Amino acid sequence: MPHRRSIAYSVLAHCATLAFALLCSAGSVAAEGAPSAAVSGMANGAMPAVDAEVGGVDPVNDPWLAEQGPAIAVPVEVAQEQVSKVWNESSTTIHARAANLRRARLELGLADLTGPATLVRDAATEEETLLYTERALELAPGVPSFQFSHARALWSDGDIGGATLAAGGVLWAIAFNLPAQLWLIENFAYLLLAVILCSSFAFLLLAVIGVFSHAAHDFGDLLSPNMPTFARYAAVAALLLVPLVLGEGLLGLAAALFALGFMYGNGRQRNALAMTAILFVVALHPLAKLAAISTDLVARDPIAASTLRVLSGTETMADVERLEAAADKDLAAAHAIAFRARRFGLVEESRESLLRVLETVPSDMVALANLGNIEQRRGNTAAAIDYYERAAAQENQPRLLFDLSQAYASAFRMEEYEATLRRAQTVGDDDVAALSSLDDANLVADLPYPMALIRDRLVTLALSMDVRPDVVTRIAPGMLGETVLMTGGVFALIALFSLLLADRWEHASLCTRCGHRICQRCEDTVWSSETCEDCHHLFQYPEATDPSLRMARLQALSERESRFDQLWLGLSLLVPGAAGFAARRPDLAIFGLLLFSWGVAFLIWPSGVFEDPMLMGGAAFVCFAIPGVLAILGYTGSVVLSLILRKSR
Repeated sequence: MPHRRSIAYSVLAHCATLAFALLCSAGSVAAEGAPSAAVSGMANGAMPAVDAEVGGVDPVNDPWLAEQGPAIAVPVEVAQEQVSKVWNESSTTIHARAANLRRARLELGLADLTGPATLVRDAATEEETLLYTERALELAPGVPSFQFSHARALWSDGDIGGATLAAGGVLWAIAFNLPAQLWLIENFAYLLLAVILCSSFAFLLLAVIGVFSHAAHDFGDLLSPNMPTFARYAAVAALLLVPLVLGEGLLGLAAALFALGFMYGNGRQRNALAMTAILFVVALHPLAKLAAISTDLVARDPIAASTLRVLSGTETMADVERLEAAADKDLAAAHAIAFRARRFGLVEESRESLLRVLETVPSDMVALANLGNIEQRRGNTAAAIDYYERAAAQENQPRLLFDLSQAYASAFRMEEYEATLRRAQTVGDDDVAALSSLDDANLVADLPYPMALIRDRLVTLALSMDVRPDVVTRIAPGMLGETVLMTGGVFALIALFSLLLADRWEHASLCTRCGHRICQRCEDTVWSSETCEDCHHLFQYPEATDPSLRMARLQALSERESRFDQLWLGLSLLVPGAAGFAARRPDLAIFGLLLFSWGVAFLIWPSGVFEDPMLMGGAAFVCFAIPGVLAILGYTGSVVLSLILRKSR
């Protein structure tokens, strides 16, 4: 468990670093359209196309874009892909093939065998579904879709506890699977982008609708006291549309709405508007760039793209030759070539690639461990132990320690064998149990491809990428949307000038009891911004009014209040965010809009914007169903709370 915990912390740190790097990337190159998922289908080979322009390569002259490649790779001996070989040479029963492939996967340190695992899972019968999902999971334990299929099979079998643990395995698989991590970042970035932009703009519209008539009245008085009402409304609407006409797009309109709302808003409304502006800026710049970068991040690194195709067993000759050409200078490419050679049974080529790695990084643990395995299989136990011990001095890796214990046993160093095996079981009991279950005293298991190399490459690439997302180009085509500092500065200046100018004139308002417009320019006496003169006398000096007239007035106000209660109830149920304004709680309005938008996004895209059945399967729905259902429940709660607060006023 300590080993797993440390691994989990390390993986989460990698994911956080990758997400942070993507989020921090800035730029000015437009990303065209709504692209397909960058990581869609990584597990089954549907990799995104390589962007050959990155790194100054002319796409027209890139020899690796051709299927046959530039023909520079060194010819190798005729070999057979080990997965296909084991599958074809096993008996015809699906269970025997799965068992033999499991051994090959562990022994050769292969990636998740998605193709064979899919065949095993699809061959399941209604009576033995659980057995088939177990075999499929053994072939591809790092793919969330197979973890979810096994959890569902356990649930159907009545094993609720096992299903719960298996559901935790889904999260564990996502934490370790780089394509799944990129898939989550990409989908959540796009969903959050849509949710925040829509909810922020909707809040600005609702905030301005509440004060529009007051602004129109005041602006009309500024131009001419005799100005018709429709002309006042048209004049203010024209002012709001000026930034849009000037080419600033929806961002300009949002800034104009923000200015009007901030001028006429009270303290709570201004706080909510400031929060909305911050959300709008965050969505328009870092979040939009996160979505754009994560979409084609892998495609912009040809070595990473080719490596991932090699790991999934779907590489082309062009991928192999690209990696061959870069192997002398690129650690990730050298490891990929060694991995592929191991998968094809090319022991000597794998050994040469690993030695090439050690020339660059003498302490590379994966290269040392796998070279030790090559020597151990050849019977050179002393050389193998030397490699193992150099690798084990760096990290307590359970598979490496198991291999070292096997080498000690071969050399009849039994005390060291027992001590090393106990050490391996301490840091990874499940891994050691899986290897021991193969019941082979000569078994040594290769370490898998070091995915940290790809993660580090992607982080570095993300930090260096310079993109201008298409959504920014469409929403903010003008000067205001050029940079995050420009956009944020505009909203900050608007807030500052609105605070300075807001008290330069008396704002019109409405009486909260009868709806009469209150304006110091139009009224002889104004008692407050919420109560007109008639209502003030009616409630403050009842003895000065005729009893019959007072009762008739109160009856009319009561009927009006009842109608407005019904109106607000209908608006609260039908218009997202209206409940918060009805309760005079704009903070609840923006919160409700965010929750409502997320709930709608979940209903539209229940399995994410970019679906990947082979990689995520039913796990994708679970990833979005949990926050989606919580958002719907939270929105319902915010509406109920707003209605309660309105009634209690």
